[in-house]
Amino acid sequence: MNSRISIISLAWFAFLLIAITSGALREWLLTPEFGEHRAHQIGTVFVCILISAVIVAAIRRLRPTPGQALGIGTAWMLMTMAFEFGVFHFIVGHPMSVLLADYNLAAGRWWPLVPLTQLLTPWVAARLIAKSAARRNDESALANLPIEKPTADRPRRAEKSRLPDEFRRAISREEIADLPIKRYEGDVIVVNSAGLLAEAMLDIRQEAVLGFDTETRPAFKKGESYLPCLAQIATARAVYLLQLEQLDCARNMTEILSNPRIIKTGVAINADIGQLQRLFSFEPMAVVDIGQVAKRHGNTQSGLRNMTALFLGWRMAKGARTTNWAAAELTAAQIGYAATDAWASRELYLRFQQLGLLTATEDSARQAT
Repeated sequence: MNSRISIISLAWFAFLLIAITSGALREWLLTPEFGEHRAHQIGTVFVCILISAVIVAAIRRLRPTPGQALGIGTAWMLMTMAFEFGVFHFIVGHPMSVLLADYNLAAGRWWPLVPLTQLLTPWVAARLIAKSAARRNDESALANLPIEKPTADRPRRAEKSRLPDEFRRAISREEIADLPIKRYEGDVIVVNSAGLLAEAMLDIRQEAVLGFDTETRPAFKKGESYLPCLAQIATARAVYLLQLEQLDCARNMTEILSNPRIIKTGVAINADIGQLQRLFSFEPMAVVDIGQVAKRHGNTQSGLRNMTALFLGWRMAKGARTTNWAAAELTAAQIGYAATDAWASRELYLRFQQLGLLTATEDSARQAT
């Protein structure tokens, strides 16, 4: 949190430095050449470009959701206007009418573009960065894996999905150990407030396929058991970690799990759903167990880590599985572990879809048509 505040604060101080330096250069270089009015317009555009560059750099570092980015932009804009009117009116003594004159677009004064840049550029940058990350995440697992292509003497078979021979085998521990470790590198949002939940739902409702998993506080004593306290939902854009003990998610989880138009996919997902039904009542629909899909096509290793290694070509890191998932503050290791599980489930579904292993009711693409 302190790091985020530092980045936001440093960016705002950079805005001030840009504005002050630009004003001095404008008076020194532009005004004598173009006159005050045109120099003001050119200087304003120059300030907006430099501020936009700082904002993009800050958003790349912060990786906020678009909603959070809009909040950051609002803070920047209000801080700038408070500084401008507070310092230049109450301390320097400029009349308010003079300060407001720079905001008169009808008179050709373009200064309002500066606060608008601070307000909107973070939101635009966050959306573009998120789309780019989602595209990389969706394609990365598939890019380097060969797909058997038809040839003149080996035409594509017309029969329903068959597991290619290269995947009809068990993968050894030694093979898995030789694969590179991969973790989810996109946006991860820990959902522990009503505002974050509402924002997550906007993204989730637009999805056709969700990677899904749950985590439960580990039990170390005989007879001791717990219900899920974390639900992980992976979309194309982000992974959302819903802290079920910190927030009432029953209505939203019911909406997601009962939606027949959104595929929920994971390994042993039916067991996860059975546990969630002990927390709140719902009728699950459009649920695909990718482990069962693999078994149906003759694969003997249907665990998430084995399938990830065999079908996606990378290794999942071991780590935070038996930690306290009910903690109010999750560690970075927990967040990374939980996000990667849900994301890998979605990537495996997309891989199976690409290989033609899904039935018509399991395949989101065929349902959409």
